[in-house]
Amino acid sequence: MLGKSPGFTAIAVLMLALGIGANTTIFSIINTILVKPIKAAHPEQLVGIYQHDQDDPGAFSFFSYPDFADLRSGKETAFTDLFAFGVASVGLQGELTDRVSASLVSANYFAALGVAPMLGRTFLPEEETSGTPVAVLTHSFWLKLGADPSIIGRKLKLTRGEVTVVGVMPRGFSGAQLLAPGMLLPLGMVDMVTASPGQPAPQTLTSRSDRRFMVEGRLKPGLTLANVGAALAALNNQFPTADPAERKARTLVCTAPSRFNFSNVPDRVGRGLAPVAGFAFGLSTLVLCIACLNLANMMLARGAARRKEVAIRLALGAGRSRILGQLLVEGLILALLGGVAGLLVSVWATHLLSAFIYSGGGMPADFPRFDLSPDWRVLVTLLALSGLATLFFALGPAWKLARLDVNSDLKRHAGEDAQERKGGFGARECLAVGQMGCALALLVAAALFSRSAINAGSATPGFEFGSNFYLALDSSLSGFPEARMRDLIRAAIERLSTLPGVESVSAALTIPFGNSNWGRGVQLAGAPPAGRGATTLAEGKEIEAAYNVVGADYFRTLGLPLRRGREFERREVEFSQVPRVAIISQNLADQLWPGEDALGRSIQFPAYNRGEAPTVMTVVGIVPEVRARLFDKRPIGGVYVPLGQDFQPSLNLHVRVAPGVNVTGLMIAARDELRRLDPQIPLTDVKTLQALHREGPTLRVVRLGSGLFGAFGFLAMVLSLLGIYGLKAYAVARRTREIGIRMALGASARDVVSMILRETAWLAGVGLALGLLVALGVAKFAAGFLYEVRGIDPLTFGVIPPLLFVMSLLACSIPARRAATVEPTVALRHE
Repeated sequence: MLGKSPGFTAIAVLMLALGIGANTTIFSIINTILVKPIKAAHPEQLVGIYQHDQDDPGAFSFFSYPDFADLRSGKETAFTDLFAFGVASVGLQGELTDRVSASLVSANYFAALGVAPMLGRTFLPEEETSGTPVAVLTHSFWLKLGADPSIIGRKLKLTRGEVTVVGVMPRGFSGAQLLAPGMLLPLGMVDMVTASPGQPAPQTLTSRSDRRFMVEGRLKPGLTLANVGAALAALNNQFPTADPAERKARTLVCTAPSRFNFSNVPDRVGRGLAPVAGFAFGLSTLVLCIACLNLANMMLARGAARRKEVAIRLALGAGRSRILGQLLVEGLILALLGGVAGLLVSVWATHLLSAFIYSGGGMPADFPRFDLSPDWRVLVTLLALSGLATLFFALGPAWKLARLDVNSDLKRHAGEDAQERKGGFGARECLAVGQMGCALALLVAAALFSRSAINAGSATPGFEFGSNFYLALDSSLSGFPEARMRDLIRAAIERLSTLPGVESVSAALTIPFGNSNWGRGVQLAGAPPAGRGATTLAEGKEIEAAYNVVGADYFRTLGLPLRRGREFERREVEFSQVPRVAIISQNLADQLWPGEDALGRSIQFPAYNRGEAPTVMTVVGIVPEVRARLFDKRPIGGVYVPLGQDFQPSLNLHVRVAPGVNVTGLMIAARDELRRLDPQIPLTDVKTLQALHREGPTLRVVRLGSGLFGAFGFLAMVLSLLGIYGLKAYAVARRTREIGIRMALGASARDVVSMILRETAWLAGVGLALGLLVALGVAKFAAGFLYEVRGIDPLTFGVIPPLLFVMSLLACSIPARRAATVEPTVALRHE
């Protein structure tokens, strides 16, 4: 039957493919982030182990290596195995220093997870503490290095030394968490890759006070999170103190393992993402609803044309249940074909999404990777969506046809059903109204997110980006001592300043709208230690401020004018033994001293550890406020200190470019100049400020949301307009005799067109009224995710409904014009 109507079948499969594909794509993302377990043997047995102070149950801490050794020795009470891991970043030497995410793991890490390497081996037991420089690569990083099957035994040149590759893990392996690092290193290498430049090795593996590892375990058979309490209590009794110097008793907590955040606190990220995931899946479900409503309308129209066929089948002895079964099987075949096509759409869309996220250098270089490949959950969801779609679009029309009256339908003319309900509001009209309402809600969401993306893309932090660029240096990857790095920064600024086309150069810890931001609490100088009940500045209330460490000429380099005071002097930037000073933003000054001049006043950073004194600084300058993060509702206050007071291993060299200079060539010249200065310089990135903002992860997420909801809105509009067109085209075809009689009695072509358009306008008006109610709810929920766009946006609600109304009239203009060309004599002989 479907083969006899190839046009109908193709359109139906396409509609379902778009609807099911959109839902499967969104579910694939949700499944990857919130549901799909890591690649491990029996992942349901894995648990995260956390410790908190018995006196303060909300205070958690990491484990030291001696802690882990103690736990592992007593693991038999609750676990078959325990393993430890930490995180680090290492620098892979090349034209630029490639920052690579790494996991520091115990030797039993891979065996405890139950995953064998694809190539080579994992770590030997003695390598856990010996410090032997060996590495196991993840599959994605191995591909990045060229996918050489003979890589085992090759040495990789890192900024802190060489490591020998001993193994490569299989595709999909991400370790104990969802985000896959680039390489895995034994715990014994922790001091090599994390020691502070110029400081003595910390001896991490022997210190109980150096806590930097997470611990996970595999429960013994028969134990679950629900009944592990007794066994964990026995282990708690053997594990009373975290550090003999502190003598604090701690309690072990066993929870589901953290999915993708390295933290000493049980995972809370998933709960924060659930509302966003639900919102996205709800909108994609609306697309599927529109497709099913559209297809149900088509099935009703097709069923009306098959009434005689079904009546003949009933007259020849077919039972009504058999008719219903036949029609549902036809719908199920359509749904399965649409599901297969939808899976192809989903695979294509997820690959496109992955390429969008990771291509173009927009994400941080060491940002781990998601594995978005579908699993059995996606396939089960696909089958469930296909089954639900079948019930949604096929059950109603099938039930209606199966209940036909044999005698009346055998005598019935094809156009009589249309004439009887002319001007009425039947099932097909209700479905068209539902499509229109859903389409309006999705188009409003798409318009809101698109406006948000446009606003975010054109946003500035408070100064113009121009063609200025930065060079990122990170001595933490290279192990350079502070003195060497200070000399290197000083020499780099001097050399870059002499390049043709460079107006000024300065250094800074963070970049507005960059990938990282620092914050610190600020008090009035002399205020008492901040307490939880402090409500005024005099009582010690802290004001959260964006914190930045900057060099000389920083504000002139950015193009941020001083309102009062001065920039930092060279001696304040280069030396630490000078009076402490700070420059603050105008909005922070207004918070600290409302209506007063802040110049010459003093502020302090509070001391949080007993015995420490607060850091007091004199305000020497006031600058305009700068928005450090894109989604700050309003810029928070900013406090800037000179490099001499708080030198950081990771710094950015800002370069102000003269007008009309080729910035690309200047960036290459600046990179080469730094390489000539020191071939081992830890240069990790060279990029314009505009590109940093445009390609950064925050704006990518905004654009991703805009693209997804824009696609949903476009699909909804197309499907809805197809539904309107199909409904009116079918109505015109079924009312040929009626239209012929009207024209024979004197109706003009304009009268016929007006009649069809009035009917469409009525349908569209009811659908838009319904859709406005849904759209208002969607907009209110979406308001929290938008950038400088109100949920009830007058422009969006003033443009989208009239636009959809006009598009609906255009969709029915073709059948209306066809109706106007009907010859009365031909129409009267129709049927």
